[in-house]
Amino acid sequence: MNTFTARVELHSANPNDYNRLYTEMQKESLVAAGAKADTGNVEFKSKDKLSIREVIDAVIRAASKTGKKFSFTVMKDKNLDKLESRMRYHLQH
Repeated sequence: MNTFTARVELHSANPNDYNRLYTEMQKESLVAAGAKADTGNVEFKSKDKLSIREVIDAVIRAASKTGKKFSFTVMKDKNLDKLESRMRYHLQH
């Protein structure tokens, strides 16, 4: 299963706008990836979406509902278990 990280920043926003963002992101199955913040970039994780396009669409829907201009980045997370396994294999051989 793919996992994604989304970072979102609301422009000219106040803490209430960020509270609304957290609520809307949760409705889109994106969960906070750390302590909640009320300014700057906030990070969310998604494991339910199958494609990066689905995550992008979910972020746009959620952030748009705050009524603020926003910017965001979505990244596909690497599967560290597989990466660590390959590194251990190469170190042993």
